[in-house]
Amino acid sequence: MLGPEILKWTKTISLSLTRQLTYKFDFLLTLVLPPLVLVSVSYALWAEIFDREKIKEIGGFTRDAMLRYQCWTFIAALLVRGHRSWNLSEDIRFGRITAFLLYPFTLWGAYASEFIAFQIIQLFVVAVSISALCLLNLVPMIPLATLASGLALSLLIAALWFSFEFLFGLLAFWLEETWILRYVFNLLTITLSGAFIPIELFPQWLQKVLQYTPFPLLTSIPVHVFLGSNSQPTLYLSLRVLFWTALASLCARYVWRRGIRLYSASGI
Repeated sequence: MLGPEILKWTKTISLSLTRQLTYKFDFLLTLVLPPLVLVSVSYALWAEIFDREKIKEIGGFTRDAMLRYQCWTFIAALLVRGHRSWNLSEDIRFGRITAFLLYPFTLWGAYASEFIAFQIIQLFVVAVSISALCLLNLVPMIPLATLASGLALSLLIAALWFSFEFLFGLLAFWLEETWILRYVFNLLTITLSGAFIPIELFPQWLQKVLQYTPFPLLTSIPVHVFLGSNSQPTLYLSLRVLFWTALASLCARYVWRRGIRLYSASGI
């Protein structure tokens, strides 16, 4: 028989799956459309730059290599940066987290279960997306080992993204709205992670600075793993992800402990 903790997790994940798939079409539009629009714009823009200027290579990227890079940024966005914890801020402001203070399951556990359910759905969406890209000859078939390595690393990085999202949500203990923080962080991520412009095209000094931040992990590194052009050991990359995840989690734990002291809502 399953233990009480495992049973709570499996039941909560199952409920999250059911809830997220209730309105399948709306869910998929929210999930797929934003990154698809971004990659379509960047794909068309880079194709136009190469074709109009008759450029053979930019920063080590040929036309085909750049367009493949842009396609894989779409996959990385789905796997790594797809999840949002927007409801957390509302739950805090409207007093709905009181339930998690009374029920035998933590607030973090409930949102982590929702995140796991979301990632399960994402894997199916990503499988369909990769198949479509291959059928359209936008990306070539890649070795299964490379694909598995890219998926595994992306899922690990997604946990880092969840930690950041959870941390921002907890700031609702002090802020009326946290969307501006999320917006700024998303803007920085798109700009500095290589989601639109590969980091290899940045100035050398900026590339060196970014190596000490989590931004390359959020797009550039998983994309290069999928492309088979990553030069860093997988263990080293995993340790980098775990370091930033642990740091974000510790910050979230600190913010939660400080914030819960201020919390006085009584609604459920």
